[in-house]
Amino acid sequence: MVKAINWLGRALGLVCGVCLASVWAFVLWVPSAGLTVSGISIVTALLLVAFAVFAAIASAYGHATVIALLFLASFFPVGAFLMPTDHWLKWVGWVDLGLLLAAVLIWISRRGATAAA
Repeated sequence: MVKAINWLGRALGLVCGVCLASVWAFVLWVPSAGLTVSGISIVTALLLVAFAVFAAIASAYGHATVIALLFLASFFPVGAFLMPTDHWLKWVGWVDLGLLLAAVLIWISRRGATAAA
């Protein structure tokens, strides 16, 4: 059961990371995406693509701490701001919360925690 929870967390983190990287790449390179990106926003969008890719890689390897840190780095500057908006990008915040859930699932099913319990 613990192994299944760990794999569920890894899969969820991988899916959320790929989804976030795809959305930010779409916003960055498709001008008609509904969001004009210029100046410092381009750097921010590239940074969020990198964070999402690193979160997906960390999920594949099962590093809950890295996923949680990347969640914090991507959710609070942008994800939390976009959640209450009436725009299709509000789903970025909800997918970011999926990263947090993946980190929690991986954390509770890690080897040291199961041996101690």
